[in-house]
Amino acid sequence: MVIEPLEVELKLEIDPADAERLADAPALAGLAGERQELLSTYFDTPGEDLRRKGFGLRIRRKGKTRIQTVKAEGEAAAGLFVRPEWECEVKGDRPVLDASAGPLPELFAADVLETLAPLFETRVTRIVFEPEIEGSAIELALDIGEAIAGPRRAMLSEVELELKSGDPRALFDLARRLDEHVPLRLGVRSKSEAGYGLADDAKPRPLKAEPVVLDRDGDAREAFAAIAHNCIRQFRLNESGVMEKGGAGSVHQARVGLRRLRSAFSLFKPLLDGDDRADLLKLELKWLAAELGEVRNLDVLIPRMPDHAGDQLMTTRERVLEHVRVALASARTRLLMIDLAEWLAIGAWRVDPENPALAARPAPDFAADVLERHRRKLKKRGRHLATLDDEHRHGARIEGKKLRYAADFFDSLYTGRKARRRHKAFVSAIEDLQDALGELNDLVTGPQVLAALGIEETLPAPGKRKRREMLEGAEDALETLLDVKRFWRA
Repeated sequence: MVIEPLEVELKLEIDPADAERLADAPALAGLAGERQELLSTYFDTPGEDLRRKGFGLRIRRKGKTRIQTVKAEGEAAAGLFVRPEWECEVKGDRPVLDASAGPLPELFAADVLETLAPLFETRVTRIVFEPEIEGSAIELALDIGEAIAGPRRAMLSEVELELKSGDPRALFDLARRLDEHVPLRLGVRSKSEAGYGLADDAKPRPLKAEPVVLDRDGDAREAFAAIAHNCIRQFRLNESGVMEKGGAGSVHQARVGLRRLRSAFSLFKPLLDGDDRADLLKLELKWLAAELGEVRNLDVLIPRMPDHAGDQLMTTRERVLEHVRVALASARTRLLMIDLAEWLAIGAWRVDPENPALAARPAPDFAADVLERHRRKLKKRGRHLATLDDEHRHGARIEGKKLRYAADFFDSLYTGRKARRRHKAFVSAIEDLQDALGELNDLVTGPQVLAALGIEETLPAPGKRKRREMLEGAEDALETLLDVKRFWRA
């Protein structure tokens, strides 16, 4: 049996301009940093077979020593990475594919492994400190360098905190202390991801939610952690786009990441009962989502307005976007992400749950209950949907969003052919419902946004007949959804 040693670390991003000041932080006072020059070459097949299976293979040169490392994705974590790792010293610059390479020789055919070739490399100057926080030993590595793939280059600038011994809370305490001295952001991309992006010549773009992969043998806690990390990653990957270009796509996807995370809190509420920090984190997420929501509302309105009014709204958008950027750059947002990472790793809900039996419940069973409960809620709130007032119809829309997110979150738990067919039909039906309710919601929120901005302009609105057709269409979409067989049932 192969023993899988686990590497636990907290990854943070730092502006290269702040890197030199990090050593002056009070938490590192009196510590001499050890300087290392690291050259790492990453290998994969022409079809990137290793990457598609969730593995990374590199050879790192440190002086005259060459260390081969194979890493496999463990829990899909944002900021807090926990991964099986196999390391061994090698003599040359070619991978050694024996037992020291972990499971690679067993998972991949020999002819596939023979095609492994250098794909990209990273050149990093690393400065290592070894602070002790309240009796806990930590290794801090400051990495500044670049990823290189042919003529393409990308800057690397990050801090990694690894617990050597003691209480994991020390990692997060140190992160917060360092952030008081220089701004630090929760990291969600590995060096290999940056390198693969270069090798693929990937262009910066808004990033939609990635599929959530849950372990069918895992419990409810593991499922919630994986889902929450996925949502945080979506937010963080799009946050940089908001800060840099501020395009509508990045704003929308960053907000969707937060909205998905808030829905996850709601879907898993029974699991989080008794954890006071859950409510505080939810309030902070609500604040941050509302900040982004102001820009998103304008992005929805602008294409629908006459040119003269659209120009006025674009000017307003620039002002509101700048306010959002200030919020994103604030210590409040940075610390929220670090607090979330800590809570997801060692919060009371996970290590000392109020209901241990519920926490340990198999993920598929917990998921089925969540899906069933929210389907019932949508059915109840959507009764006579066409005759509901705006407030109650909006309540049905929110419940529909939760059910849609739940279907996405738990998708990987239902793999049979019948379940896949039903899941596809279910998602298609709920998308139709959301589209119909979204159009109706825009008719209500548009005038409210204009009024709040003091803009005296009337939005084009459908006539009574068209509006009645829209309402009846939404009600028909709900009936179709409720008729679809539930994919979580055998």
